[in-house]
Amino acid sequence: MSDRGLPELDLSSLARALGQLESAIHSWAEKPEDTLIRDAVIQRFEFTYELSVRTLRRYLRSIAASEDEVDILSFKELIRRAGELRLVRGGTLEWGDFRQARNDTVHTYNEIRATEVAAAAKEFAEEARVLFDNLSRRIQE
Repeated sequence: MSDRGLPELDLSSLARALGQLESAIHSWAEKPEDTLIRDAVIQRFEFTYELSVRTLRRYLRSIAASEDEVDILSFKELIRRAGELRLVRGGTLEWGDFRQARNDTVHTYNEIRATEVAAAAKEFAEEARVLFDNLSRRIQE
């Protein structure tokens, strides 16, 4: 438990996932024709996206009067709440685009969309870094 009575939020998994995503993006920038690296970017994006949303929800549960009030939030409401708390830079439109890109990797796969998703992963990494940095600061206060 923290000094404020909140359960500790372990950000180590998110830190590792984000670091791996950023590393893959950097490698892809050096070799944009390498589809193997592009596919690694997509896979790391998928994982980091899922982990970011779960971590955000866990943090909101830890500060809520009731966990149930967070559990019933829709995706848009979750992101809106994160924006109100200044945990994320983007809003529901940006995060909705990331969510769509994540869903596209599961349901539709072609070369054009793969390149688009990998490009979106770069934007997402920047947003996930903002989330991680803000959560890190909050849990250390």
